[in-house]
Amino acid sequence: MPRKPRTAPRRAPTQRRAVDTVTTLLDATEIVLARRGFAATTTNHIAVAAGVSIGTLYHYFPSTEALIEAVVHRMWKRELDVLAAHQETLANGSLTDAVRGMVTDLVGVMAERRALYRRWYSEASHLGRLDAGLEMTALAVAAVQKALEGRGAEIRRTNRAFAADMVVKLALAMVRTGARDWPSETASGELATELADLVTRYLVADDPSAMTRH
Repeated sequence: MPRKPRTAPRRAPTQRRAVDTVTTLLDATEIVLARRGFAATTTNHIAVAAGVSIGTLYHYFPSTEALIEAVVHRMWKRELDVLAAHQETLANGSLTDAVRGMVTDLVGVMAERRALYRRWYSEASHLGRLDAGLEMTALAVAAVQKALEGRGAEIRRTNRAFAADMVVKLALAMVRTGARDWPSETASGELATELADLVTRYLVADDPSAMTRH
């Protein structure tokens, strides 16, 4: 049985220069993975793209898989930041506008790195620690749930925890699928429009004076 590659970084950077080096390595990994694909990406390719020695790369990361996994975690963190950034508007603004803004920004994060998302989703979805992904998703769900708690009869679902969980996981799944399956709809804005409409119809009560669905 082949040995499973190490994916944990060798050490976390602490000084500013080290942080910058790791950022450069992850940026280079994104570029190489998007261009060459998972099977053809090597640490040598990444070191050359980053402009660092292979020794410097191995100082921080033990394998190509470790670099890609770190890139995936950074990708997930960007998604979390988008969802968290819309917590205030989901709580206090126009709910329809808030959902549209949140979904549009989430699709935008993917669209900026669509080739990276496509490579990961199609070729390397086994990379990315499940516990890290679940933790970030839970934080996003908590932020959305907190925003929905104060919306009263505007929200058709009384189980706000489940509604938040459904919205976050649906949005993430559709956006990631879009990177692989819907490039033209992503570019045209149709994906964002349709997904925002889907989420709005799920959340917003037809009759705001009463929540009709459970």
